[in-house]
Amino acid sequence: MADKVQLQQQQVQQSQNETSHKGSKRTSFFVAIPSVLLQIIIAYLLVLDLNSKSNAGQTESNVKKENTQKEQIQERKVADDYKITESEYAISHPEFLFVVKDLIVNPAGTGGLRYLLTSVGIEVTNEKAFAEIQSKEVIVNDILINVLSSKTLEELSDVTKRKDLRREIAKKIDEILTQGRVQNVYFSKFIIQ
Repeated sequence: MADKVQLQQQQVQQSQNETSHKGSKRTSFFVAIPSVLLQIIIAYLLVLDLNSKSNAGQTESNVKKENTQKEQIQERKVADDYKITESEYAISHPEFLFVVKDLIVNPAGTGGLRYLLTSVGIEVTNEKAFAEIQSKEVIVNDILINVLSSKTLEELSDVTKRKDLRREIAKKIDEILTQGRVQNVYFSKFIIQ
């Protein structure tokens, strides 16, 4: 009799285990489906958000490009108003051009916090003057540094004063030349930071 009771208890436990096992399968099934659907919805929303941000970024960059283009057009108009005449600066390729590359100067009144990066071409009238200016490279660099560092940011930034700056540099370098004179001064780089 005790064996029958034990057997019945084992059968009852087995049936409860099977029922709970089936229930856990059903529960995991009902939990897994919404979880997967939730993950799909979140992924979809993230993709939409990223697309909208990239489109907004593209729109901002397009607006910036348009503004930059407008500024460049405005700068060209200002530069054209103060264009140097052909009689002052030869259009032909200069034969005797001495170049000072990447000269860095602190403008007056900046306390060393701002600088001008420039490359200057100095055209002289003949071969002897060209050889002389090459031999006096250190003096030419010193003249350029003195002239440019004596100017304020406003003076260096003003396109209308660029012609006067060229003339001042030419005059100072002419003073050290004995074999010829400075014909033109060119700025191939003029960056203020």
